[in-house]
Amino acid sequence: MKNVPLILSASLVLSLATVSLCRAADTPPNVVLIFADDLGYGDLGCYGASHVQTPNIDRLAAEGRRFTDAHSVSAVCTPSRYALLTGQYPLRGNGGRGIWGPAPVTSSLLVDTEKTTIADVFKNSGYSTAAFGKWHLGFGQEKNDWQEPLRPGPQDLGFDYYFGMPVVNSAPPYVFVENDRIVGSDPADPLVYLGRNNKGATPITPIPPEAAQRSANQFGGAKEAHKLFNDYRVGTTLAEKSVEWINARKDHPFFLYLATTNIHHPFTPAKRFQGTSQCGLYGDFIHELDWIVGEVLACLEENGLSDNTLVIFTSDNGGMFNRGGQAAFKAGHRQNGDLLGFKFGVWEGGHRVPMIVRWPGKVKAGTTSNQLIGNVDMLATFAALTQQQLDKAEQADSVNMLPAFIGEPEQPIRDHLVLAPHKGTHLSVRKGKWMYIPSQGSGGFGGRKPGDHTFAGPPAVSFVGSVNSDIEDGKIKKDAPSAQLYDLESDVNQTQNVINDYPEVVKELNALRARYAPPVQKRRPGNVSPRGPGNPAKKTAATPSSRTASFDFESGKLEPWKVVDGEFGHLIGSRDQFFHNQREYNKQGKHYLTTLEPSADAKKGTDMQTGVIVSPLFIPQGRTMTFRIGGGRGPSTYAALCTADGKEVDVARGINDQVMQKAAWDLTPYVGRKVFIKVVDHSTDGWGHVTVDDFQFDAKVLDEYSQSVSD
Repeated sequence: MKNVPLILSASLVLSLATVSLCRAADTPPNVVLIFADDLGYGDLGCYGASHVQTPNIDRLAAEGRRFTDAHSVSAVCTPSRYALLTGQYPLRGNGGRGIWGPAPVTSSLLVDTEKTTIADVFKNSGYSTAAFGKWHLGFGQEKNDWQEPLRPGPQDLGFDYYFGMPVVNSAPPYVFVENDRIVGSDPADPLVYLGRNNKGATPITPIPPEAAQRSANQFGGAKEAHKLFNDYRVGTTLAEKSVEWINARKDHPFFLYLATTNIHHPFTPAKRFQGTSQCGLYGDFIHELDWIVGEVLACLEENGLSDNTLVIFTSDNGGMFNRGGQAAFKAGHRQNGDLLGFKFGVWEGGHRVPMIVRWPGKVKAGTTSNQLIGNVDMLATFAALTQQQLDKAEQADSVNMLPAFIGEPEQPIRDHLVLAPHKGTHLSVRKGKWMYIPSQGSGGFGGRKPGDHTFAGPPAVSFVGSVNSDIEDGKIKKDAPSAQLYDLESDVNQTQNVINDYPEVVKELNALRARYAPPVQKRRPGNVSPRGPGNPAKKTAATPSSRTASFDFESGKLEPWKVVDGEFGHLIGSRDQFFHNQREYNKQGKHYLTTLEPSADAKKGTDMQTGVIVSPLFIPQGRTMTFRIGGGRGPSTYAALCTADGKEVDVARGINDQVMQKAAWDLTPYVGRKVFIKVVDHSTDGWGHVTVDDFQFDAKVLDEYSQSVSD
């Protein structure tokens, strides 16, 4: 009952804010979203930096609202961008396997073109839309061979126009891409992917060692295209292109997404910015970023657009303690302020980021907000801004934070936020003042000594003088707890792990986290993941069971199973043929349970339905339970055998195929104990569904359910 007033209050604030917005904005506002790269919480003057000067960004904060509890939901570049564009946690991407690291050079497009993006939201409202800068979400349907046209790409995700760095400024190809073409491409001298360690690569801009690490070129050909790309002119080029685009569309509503390469390594500011900060090239690169922001703001002012333009400035993750970051630290600069940790890790320094919003007359100038917010929230926020209604599947994990932009709600709008580092083992959850991390350490980079490009974790924490109760002399203490809990209200710098003091909080947050991160299936010795057709079950007619119990769904009803989380359109299917390919369904009898079908007469399935379905408790009498299962094999789609307390003791999945596979669980260890079956679907991407049928076993089925689940 404690959550009811909170929900009512947030709803009321949202309603009032929307009404106020509708009355205040006679014309739709333009939106400029500036997404900096690797900019830490302590990298700006308005967030406490003293060794860099950021007058343009500081002015943005003085004229708008600065957020102190804003987060990139991933501490890694590619998944953070996925979340920003889709409103979906990146753990759901890649067919439920999640997107955890930077997209490789040859990555296909990681965003499903059917998924609603922030650009789609604006395009649906008649806006012109453009993306400039770092993309790093892949191109094409299969492995990207970099042959034109580079489709699908940004233009297939709602952007009318794209210009920028196709991957990242530290990885090839070192060329610009405009829409779906390489700038300066020549059919007589095409770009050719050569792979690593190839001596025939086209030369690129020389940079000094102090500019930090950059991968060698892996491409040959396209000599003119490579000449048009100069590391020291990337920032100024993106600013010029953005201003040019705004000038051409000043009389029409527009959405501009500017993803800068600043301040990601290598640190290559234009000559005019070199030597201007008090902390080396790292700070100089921040100065160039501030100039870029200033150019965009000046363009808005010159065109009389400032008052009707919402400007949002934030970062894709926290600062990285690479060689440039280390040099800046030695000069007295702390890139993440006093927060614990760095990019790639799940400590606050990895994902708590600067966030500033300005909209004159709508956002109160010079204000600060401590609302919990994630970059995943932009989709729902922009939908509210343009007065559009997203359905549950489209909105995904996004929460409308517009009331926190234009109002001052007293209660939290977000209930919780899921935060991901590079390692899935450290997927964590924030709720209220509590931050729960299920493992030791940060789950990020593993560099162990100064000078390492990936210097991070406990050694780096000790090096910069941060204090954490689990760490001593750059190492995790031998007697440190196996997980972490922090009270961020009283200890935002995470100095004390209080996990042993609040077991009930840990239990609650661990259960909450489990909704997003189902455990990986444990393989038994000799077991091999099925490939190709796997071990398909034969289609059979409904026949009396020779076992003492069965769940075959032949009643055509879900009972005695029940849904305990989420929503499904049509759980008990009876189709004779698959969607699309019309192959015969290898079911037992007439009916089966599936999370794929939105209705009995649907013409196609949908992976957007998510939730959890459970059987009643039963007491096994021994032997093996046999059944069949199809659908996805990612970590977010599975069936599990659970003990009465909810612990998953065995797991089965499909093989990313519609054909249901033979499956079996040994019930002998659970004779005389209460157990149940759980079907989980937390995936909304391709093969994000589960189909099960014909559970045959020996047991006494009870008329009760596990207390570990609720409906």
